[in-house]
Formats: sequence, structure tokens, C-alpha cells
Amino acid sequence: MRTKIAVVTASGKAYYRLVSELKRKRVPFIIVNPGETLPLNVEVAITTESEKSGVHCSTILTYDEVADPSTIIEEALRVIRGKHRYESLVVGIDPGKDFGIAVIGDGAVLETESVSGGEDAAVEVLRVMEQLEGDRRVVKIGDGADEYRSRLITILDRELPLDVDIESVEEGGTTRNITTSGRRGFRDASSAIKISMRRGRKIVRGSGWRSF
Repeated sequence: MRTKIAVVTASGKAYYRLVSELKRKRVPFIIVNPGETLPLNVEVAITTESEKSGVHCSTILTYDEVADPSTIIEEALRVIRGKHRYESLVVGIDPGKDFGIAVIGDGAVLETESVSGGEDAAVEVLRVMEQLEGDRRVVKIGDGADEYRSRLITILDRELPLDVDIESVEEGGTTRNITTSGRRGFRDASSAIKISMRRGRKIVRGSGWRSF
């Protein structure tokens, strides 16, 4: 995804919360000081209510410093994607102590991230399914790390709408050999993308997750 989002604020609190969330979601962005001219490729500027009069952009979103930054960032992503409904919406998950997550809409990678624990992974999946629409929606989960995987499937089977399919995917060959310190999250996300692209075995919902 090319950089189309700009954070425009002199507020330390707003800056920290917005930038932290954008980095967590691995969304490209630039930082611009209030009053500076935005590059032509920027489609969305995120600023505060008190600073928006000095921002010139086709779409300006104002952020309340006490609000959850993920909400306004999702709104910015919807603007630059140009749509929120897809023919195929897939969430790929690489389970483990850390869960890699990749969201794929009509074959394009919309976002990736890494979270700790099955509960946090389930929260992210539920958020995606609530905020984005798809004619076909499926969650594909790698078949490794069975202890972590089983817990996640149990939660998703209970919480997801029944029109969302859950599939188990063979993980072999999906893990990249990245040994550089601090690159674990990147490896998890990369594996999740590969898992999302593979054919899986459908899990029967409400069955104690038997697959066939």
C-alpha cells in the first residue's frame, strides 16, 4: 500500500497514540507538521479538532485524544481503499504464542499485524468482520501450534456469525526463515498472508470444530 495517510498534529498525546496504532497495523503513513503543505499522494489527513482549520486535504479526519485510535484509522483505510465490501474477504492466521494476522480483500493485502494470545486474535477477527463486508467471508487458520489454535477456533466458532466460514490450512512451507532480532512479528504476518492464500479444510461450525 502506498503512503496515502498523513498524521498532522502538534499534540504529543494524539501523535503517540495515532503513530503507535498505525505502526502496529503496519499501515504506511507520513508525519507532517501543522501548516505544512501535504504531498499530492496523501488522500487522508488525520488531525485534531483544534488544528483542522490549518490542514488542506481532500479528506480530513479529526481525532479525539481520549478515543480509541483504531476507529479513526479504520475510517482512513476505508477512504483510501474506496470500498468496504469485497467479493472475497479472508483473514489468515498463523497461530502460536504470537498470532500473525493478515486481512485479504479480493486478493489484496489490506492489513497485517501480530498479537499475543488467542483472545486478542479473536478480538481482531471479530473487528474485521464487523467493519468490513464480503460476499464470502472466511477465516483460515494454520494447523500448527495446536494448543493455541484450538483455543482460538473455540472462541471464533462461538462468536462469529454463522455465515463466516472457518478453515484449517496446512502450514508446511509458510514460515519464513527470518532470524533477525525484532523480526518475529514480520515473520508471523508473512506466514499469515501465505495461509490466507491456501485452500483449507472447512471446519463444521458448532461441532466441536470437526473438519472435513
